[in-house]
Amino acid sequence: MNAHFALDALNTPAAQTVAPASAMQRPLNLAAKLTRRQLEILLMLCEGKVNKQIAYDLGVSTATVKVHIRNAITRLGAKNRMNAVAIVAANSALFRNSVLEAA
Repeated sequence: MNAHFALDALNTPAAQTVAPASAMQRPLNLAAKLTRRQLEILLMLCEGKVNKQIAYDLGVSTATVKVHIRNAITRLGAKNRMNAVAIVAANSALFRNSVLEAA
């Protein structure tokens, strides 16, 4: 039994299309989408901290940290925690680069 049919689907013209430059998304204004605390917690997650460390650093319970993360995921339209962290990391890097280019 051969599985070459799956490779054929990847070689179709529809699978090889590239999104035009106009379809590229601009950086999100994270401050407009998230509360200050949610952004602070997601940035700490970007640094690799776990919920318990974040809770200790901020002087709140781990349940509070989890609620902030869950609400931030909803506000960003992310699929999960990892996706939310990726969105924040990408947008904070893009924002930082755009500020440096403007200077």
